Amino acid sequence: MRDTSRWTAGSSMQTQEIRIVTGHEQNHRAESKESTRQQLPYEPITFYNTSFEESGKKRANHLCNAPRWRFLFIFTIAVVDVISMLIAVVGVLLVNREAYTTIERYMPVWAFIVLYCIVWLTCLVWRGTYHRHIMAEGYELYVEVLNATIATIVVFCFIVFMLHLDYPRTILLVAPIFGMVLALFGRLFLRLMLHRKREEGEYKYNTVIIGSSAGINSVLKLFDANRNWGYRAVAICPIEKVPDRDDAYIMTDFVPEEGIAEKYAVQTVPLNSNFPRKLQQIGVQEVFVADVLDRDSKLLHGIALAIESLGMELALSVALADVAGHRLYLHNTTEQPILLASLPQYRATTFLLKRIFDIVLSSLALIISSPIMLGVAIAIKLDDGGPIFFKQTRIGLHGRRFQMYKFRSMVTNAEEVKKKLMQETGQTDRFIFKMKDDPRITRVGRFIRRTSLDEFPQFLNVLKGDMSMVGPRPALPEEVARYGSLYSARLLVKPGITGPWQISGRSDLTEEQSEYLDVSYIENWSITGDIAILIKTVWVVIRGTGAY
Repeated sequence: MRDTSRWTAGSSMQTQEIRIVTGHEQNHRAESKESTRQQLPYEPITFYNTSFEESGKKRANHLCNAPRWRFLFIFTIAVVDVISMLIAVVGVLLVNREAYTTIERYMPVWAFIVLYCIVWLTCLVWRGTYHRHIMAEGYELYVEVLNATIATIVVFCFIVFMLHLDYPRTILLVAPIFGMVLALFGRLFLRLMLHRKREEGEYKYNTVIIGSSAGINSVLKLFDANRNWGYRAVAICPIEKVPDRDDAYIMTDFVPEEGIAEKYAVQTVPLNSNFPRKLQQIGVQEVFVADVLDRDSKLLHGIALAIESLGMELALSVALADVAGHRLYLHNTTEQPILLASLPQYRATTFLLKRIFDIVLSSLALIISSPIMLGVAIAIKLDDGGPIFFKQTRIGLHGRRFQMYKFRSMVTNAEEVKKKLMQETGQTDRFIFKMKDDPRITRVGRFIRRTSLDEFPQFLNVLKGDMSMVGPRPALPEEVARYGSLYSARLLVKPGITGPWQISGRSDLTEEQSEYLDVSYIENWSITGDIAILIKTVWVVIRGTGAY
């Protein structure tokens, strides 16, 4: 393809300030561009990835292209993980002297500790906990560390069984769990430090954004609102598709939205055969495709292969309804390759395991919390003399209605007052009605809501099979009536006492954020993920985040 670029930020590779394109100028350029489209032949762009005169400083391999801070951060995480397991194993051996004596009969204790740390690190690497997109996350990171801990336990139990070793259970079970807890606290501290650095503009990946003017604006605002993601926009490549031509694109003008031009000073990179090398020259580590290029585009496929061969990563902006959350298989045939999508967690055996998990945990929860529940019941009765429990019709698995139990936290005529409050607060069109300082809440109700004690009777719903310990929030019939085709997928799983909504802000979330969390949970559900959510729920309840 000939270089038909129209420069908004100048054709020089030096960094330029984004400038606004006026309406008259846009019309003139549009006419000129249309004329150019009709005259120029379009040929496929060939990415050859060879050096060229302007390349300047060369980067020889993938490691050279990665930012230095990443190696230091990963090394620090690994050190924290090793120290955590060392403390756990040594602590268990100091408390249980019999375990120390037993291990000493088979091998030197120092060798056993080294072996333990090696297996632990190997399992952490295997579960991807040092991957750049997981090490800075929260929920997903906790899930994978938990999976690595389970793997460590399984590996050592297998070794003990095969070699007929008489190791005590404390060293096989207690030490890994204790080490996991210490490692999670250490990683939490490092993750918070990383997020703070990113808020200050450090520890980020240099990123070029490809797409339409509107798409680039959208991504720039997304990066600004989510600085902890670690993307730093250093260049843009504004393009548009040539009508009536297969996989042909032309450079276009970038028109920044209000507030964008003042925040960003980026250069424009032309989309031509030297595109990958140009990115390498300016030190790009991430290529973010906002729009225009479809996932089945031949040009996108070529870009992906070219940049990845130089140590850069491709990121695609996908819709919530995309099947990227599924496990994808490419079935090659001579006529037509077929992409198969599946969610392996939705099997009968997995559902049975989740049901057993729910029965065991809800039974234990009812037994342990019974004295607390008795105290709450007495307090509610003494407060206003009304009923202790509140029953409400909710929609469960596959749209089945059930009665959900809660401790009553509102006045007895709460539903009547709700309609008036919805009008006053302008929430008539919102799925979930929530307001701070709700006048319907009683004195006792305010306390049990803040501490989530009002939801304890739902353990009975879990035991009955209406709900699960973890899942999307149980919805009201009027909410379900307004679901779209995608959001209705939340009815394919049982609602839960806790879930992604509860651990991510609860009532502080917008409707769109709540919808995204629910659908993402359905796509990525796992038993270990449920355990991680339950663990995080304890912390959220203590802090009282979004509870009102």
